[in-house]
Amino acid sequence: MVKFDLIAVIPARLGSSRVKRKVLQDISPGVSLLKNKIDQLAKVLPKRNIIVNTESREIAQHVEKEGVNIHFRDPYYAEAHKASWSELIVHVVSPIDATHVAWTPCVCPFFDEIEFMESFDNYEEHVINGNYDSLVSVTSLRSFIWDNEKALNYSHGKDFTYSQDLPAWFEVTNGNYMASKEIMLSHAYVLGDKPYLDIRSQKCKIDIDTTTDLKLARAFSQI
Repeated sequence: MVKFDLIAVIPARLGSSRVKRKVLQDISPGVSLLKNKIDQLAKVLPKRNIIVNTESREIAQHVEKEGVNIHFRDPYYAEAHKASWSELIVHVVSPIDATHVAWTPCVCPFFDEIEFMESFDNYEEHVINGNYDSLVSVTSLRSFIWDNEKALNYSHGKDFTYSQDLPAWFEVTNGNYMASKEIMLSHAYVLGDKPYLDIRSQKCKIDIDTTTDLKLARAFSQI
């Protein structure tokens, strides 16, 4: 279990522009994305240290039996693109009674308890007892990347770059962001100026944004 003062918050808005009622969609039979995330976090944190933040009474009813805390957000912060991302973060984080906060979206269903425990350990080592002010979970990116005009990370001519020789680039997983409450409020963001890159396994990059993502994730969960 975590030894420092930490609250994990799961943002859970009922509306979604691409996947209807996304957080309540099942990732496996009878287990919604939201319940899946609660179950994962509850293996490494006391349930009293887990908050589901939502505008929805329906979501609250689903969560009540799980034994975690529910914080209601003003509906203004639940309507897409009405409030800014920074406004939402300040609104969600302000009432949290903890020194440190983990922002843990449920849309990354395979960021599991093992990944969380390793991330929390890295936060304690590199942020609380180290030289960083926050933590962002990432995966290694080994892809050939272009913008509209040119290759950005490799040579595509006669000096072609092999994938194993690509530079070390990283992709944010959207599974876990951590900082002190003070940092999140002062920056109006989930990270500070000097985040530690917490490298996670490739399964953590699976992020439910579309119905195709959901179908693929359901298939992956059966493996």
